[in-house]
Order: sequence, then structure tokens, then C-alpha cells
Amino acid sequence: MYRTIAVISCVCLLLIALAAPVVGAEPDSAKPEAKPAPPLAYISVAGASGDGEQALAAALGKRLSVSGVKTASALDTTVYSVEGIVKMTAAKGGRQAVRVDWTVFGPDGTTLGGVSQTKLVRKGSLDRKWGPAADAAARAAAMPIAKLILLSPQASPKAP
Repeated sequence: MYRTIAVISCVCLLLIALAAPVVGAEPDSAKPEAKPAPPLAYISVAGASGDGEQALAAALGKRLSVSGVKTASALDTTVYSVEGIVKMTAAKGGRQAVRVDWTVFGPDGTTLGGVSQTKLVRKGSLDRKWGPAADAAARAAAMPIAKLILLSPQASPKAP
């Protein structure tokens, strides 16, 4: 009889141990939620001479990525659009004025805002390679563009 009670006691203790929550384990409701995916932006540039369109888009993509906005390879219903328009005009003293107007659109097509830049450069210096000029323009424009995207209502996580 004592053996039967001992076996029952062991089985009960085993069942209690299996049913008890693990010490230090968090309930599902206390676990942090998955981090939302970063917003995506498709960047296009028009009107630049030489390799300016590609160089500006690539440089801005790198800078936005550091700010938490990833580059998309195509437009989609969840992708922001960043459009750069470059205008180059003659200026005095062998120089030319370069103006870049960036416009940011939400995934639904609404205009979120824009950033404009103007710089005087040596005439013809951007006819082939933009190199450091593209990076400088991207560096100056990236933070205001990222803020437009990250603070837009579309970037806010939806409540369940």
C-alpha cells in the first residue's frame, strides 16, 4: 500500500511539474512585438547630365538606408516614391547653377513634401561623372526626405 501511495505521489509531482510554467518564461502577451519592416522608397532622377541620374539615385538610396528607409527596385502599392528633377542653367564666370528638386510621394500617391537644393559648380564639371557632387547632394537631402517618409501617416504602424 505504501508503494502505491509513493507511486501516486511521484506521478502527481511529475504532472504538477509539467503543468507549471517555466520560471522566467514570459507569457505570449509580454513578448515584444516583431519590429515593423522599414519603409521602402523608389528613387528616380531626371534631367541630370552624364551619370547624374544614376549617381544621384544610388547616393540618395545609400543615405536613406542609413536613416531607416530602404530602397525599392520598383513601384508598388506599399512603396514611397522619391522623384528628383535636375535643372542646370548657365551662370556668370564660367559656372553653372545646378538645382535639384526632390518630391516625396506616399504609397497612395499623395505629395508628402519636397526638398530643393541649389549649387554653383564649374561649367561642364558634371557633364560626365557626378561622383562626390552626387554624394554631397544626397547627404544634404537624405535627412529631410527620410523625415517626410518616416513621419508620414502611412509609415505609422496600424493598430490591430
